[in-house]
Amino acid sequence: MPKRQKEKQYQSAREHRANQSLRSNPSSSIHNQHATRPLPFDCCALTLTPYSTPVCTADGIIFDVASITPYLMKHKVDPVTGRSMTSRDLIMLQMDKDESTGVWQCPVLNKSFTNRTKIVAIKQPGSNEANVYSYEAYHELNVKAKNNLDLISGLKFRKEDVIVLQDPEDEAHCKLRDIANFKHTKQLREDERVRQDASAMKDEKGVSGNVRHSVTASRIMEKLDREKRKRTKAAEEEAKKLLKASDDGDVSSSKSTVPAMTIYTDELLSAITLTSGKASGSLTSTAMIITRENTAREATQDEIIKSQCEQLRRLKKKGTIRMFTNLGAMDVEIHCDIVPMTAMNFMLLAEKGEYDGSKFHRSIPNFMIQGGKRAKEKGDTGGEGSSYWGKPFQDEFDDRLTHTGAGQFSMANSGPATNGRQFFITYKSCAHLNRKHSVFGKVIRGIEVLQRMEQIPTNKDSDRPLETVKIESMEILDNPVSEALELERERILKRKVEKKELGMERSGSSDVKSASTKPVIESATTKTNADDHDNVAAPIAIGKYLKPASMKESKKKSVVPDKEVEAEVVIKSRLPPPPKKTTFGNFSGW
Repeated sequence: MPKRQKEKQYQSAREHRANQSLRSNPSSSIHNQHATRPLPFDCCALTLTPYSTPVCTADGIIFDVASITPYLMKHKVDPVTGRSMTSRDLIMLQMDKDESTGVWQCPVLNKSFTNRTKIVAIKQPGSNEANVYSYEAYHELNVKAKNNLDLISGLKFRKEDVIVLQDPEDEAHCKLRDIANFKHTKQLREDERVRQDASAMKDEKGVSGNVRHSVTASRIMEKLDREKRKRTKAAEEEAKKLLKASDDGDVSSSKSTVPAMTIYTDELLSAITLTSGKASGSLTSTAMIITRENTAREATQDEIIKSQCEQLRRLKKKGTIRMFTNLGAMDVEIHCDIVPMTAMNFMLLAEKGEYDGSKFHRSIPNFMIQGGKRAKEKGDTGGEGSSYWGKPFQDEFDDRLTHTGAGQFSMANSGPATNGRQFFITYKSCAHLNRKHSVFGKVIRGIEVLQRMEQIPTNKDSDRPLETVKIESMEILDNPVSEALELERERILKRKVEKKELGMERSGSSDVKSASTKPVIESATTKTNADDHDNVAAPIAIGKYLKPASMKESKKKSVVPDKEVEAEVVIKSRLPPPPKKTTFGNFSGW
């Protein structure tokens, strides 16, 4: 009998070759025969994201009920196997979760479920629910004990009621849970391949279309293309508007409320004064002209609009508009003192006649009616349009303005800071819209017109009214916006006058100061240059504090200096005098 060997702390050459062959040959590995991309136990097989309300099929595939239900209503097939299935075939899973970690666990053993745990579900007789346990608990307390009672409910079950949710050792079950074998993922890959082949055939704009993108990259590229087309379309529309305005010669048709004069930041109502940065730039850059004073920079359009809105807020006045529709007239109170920017946008558009002829294109009973699109007769093809300033503006929320009751005017948007010109009127309270849409007005007279709008039948698919409901015209009864704009213009003009007077005072005082403290060398130099026939100019940059040679020659020629010159020589500048004995003169001889 051979002698027993001790435990080795190394691998022999034969063992090393055997392990290397297992690593290099995937077909020889038992583990690799199973799923290459197994679905994690806590993820839905449709969305591939963690589920919150799990349900499963008879095959043990787990879904989230919020995701699988709409899919089954639309396609009526199992997204994993492709077989026909309805929502009645789903089994609701009763699973236990650890409150401290948020991980699903076995309710009997309190062991967390991992991707290597064998898990079973026991369907309750007479219902469509199942309790989930680890296979260890089921095997020890039911199989070995020959107990056919559920461990939680105590109801008797059959062997056919046991559903395997996860078994890493079962090759067939692992292949079924393989993400690469899911029917809906295969369909997505096939659709993507067809789309890529079609784009390769087109080969638009000289760009090679045979580049194959992933699903995520394809969605990103499509989104970028949509945004690019949207920007191009907006630029074309803006160019058409500018061309039309130039042809008509109407300068006032510009959407900007910026006056013709130049406005600077120190003339606005905001307390922040932003400078042009020329002083600091000239201090550190030799390419800029030397500037010793910080001047305010020119204000942007957004800063001017904010200053005008602040002026409107300080007026503390409400606006009133009478809206004439084909069903009657309504008086609307506009909250200019609370949401000035939204109110200014609406009233300026109404004053300009932008809402005349526009239709209410969406009406939902017990909710709201939406309108404000640009009428087709006002433009070429009509459309949603933008704000008065030609771009979206920020939301304005206030706890005093909520979607409470019928007749509340609020801005329609597609997300934060996307307000334009469309608005909606509430039929009833809509508390879920608070702090999502800016409320800017309410109906104070003519609420029966709104009730007649609600009674008009609509299309079930698009919610468009079957009868025409449109705004015929708008009449402004109280307009604090025009008053605020005029006050702001007068205030800016007054501020410009004050700045001009202050600048004149500063320039006058600086001239007196420079005349009283003028260095004597400069005056002596100019006198010497005036008397000199050769017109030798004294250096004023490098070496300007050294005595030039022309001054020495003039002193030698004049034996009896003038008293005024002597007095000037005594009253020299505060700078230290140059050295008495020097052989340099200026730098021209270097």
